[in-house]
Order: sequence, then C-alpha cells, then structure tokens
Amino acid sequence: MPPTWGEVRQFCRRQGYRETRTNHFHYVKVLPDRSTSGTMVSVGVDGEQVPSQMWRLVWSRQLHLASEGEFWKGLEGQDVQYAIPPVAEPPRPLPAYLVRFLRDTLHMPQERIPGLTREQAQEILDAYYAGELGNS
Repeated sequence: MPPTWGEVRQFCRRQGYRETRTNHFHYVKVLPDRSTSGTMVSVGVDGEQVPSQMWRLVWSRQLHLASEGEFWKGLEGQDVQYAIPPVAEPPRPLPAYLVRFLRDTLHMPQERIPGLTREQAQEILDAYYAGELGNS
C-alpha cells in the first residue's frame, strides 16, 4: 500500500534532504555519485495517499531508491540504498619510499611510475631485495 504524502515528506526529512517551500515542498539530496534525488509535495496534502500508479515513479525515478522497501526503512530512520552504481575509491598515490626506490634505485622513467599500483610497485621492491639477499 502506498504511503501518504506526509510520510514521503517525513522520509525526506529523516534522510537529510534539503527542504525548500514555494507552493510545494521541494526536497533535494545530492547522492554519492553526484546525481540528485528529490521530489516535491503539494502543500496541504499530507494526509492523502500517494496514488498507486504515481508511487512507483516517486520511489524509483524521483528518489532513486533501490527498492520500495528502502523507503519504509528510511521512514523509520534507517540508512537506505539508492539505485546508483557504487562509487569507486580514487586511486591512492604510491608511498614516497616506493617512488624513491623506483626512481632512484631502478631508474624507472618518471612517467611510468604513476601507472603502477601499490601492489605492483611493492612486488618489484620485494623481488629486488629477494634477489639482493640471494646473491650475498
């Protein structure tokens, strides 16, 4: 059964949406992928139920929720899942000791170093010292 418009407003407030008011209540939230989630509710309709055919559009297209169940969780104040792809962590730069080793010890070209992952650079370092220890 669809919620009332008042429950939609309550969901938005509990989930940290920014509220503005004109002749409607406007709710907007910037999501982790930088897209926006939002809806608007007419003033004075809090007690009215959201029409069934409109409800699916509200939770899926406007609020961008992963499922209808996420709305009910959010209404209770729980964290919700949005229908957005997970945000990838930005690549971390190599630690200074690995950059120095690659540049100063192996004389690797400077432009090649940023293309290595931390794991790749560490494997090169480990292999270098394993070879050094084996030659003693």
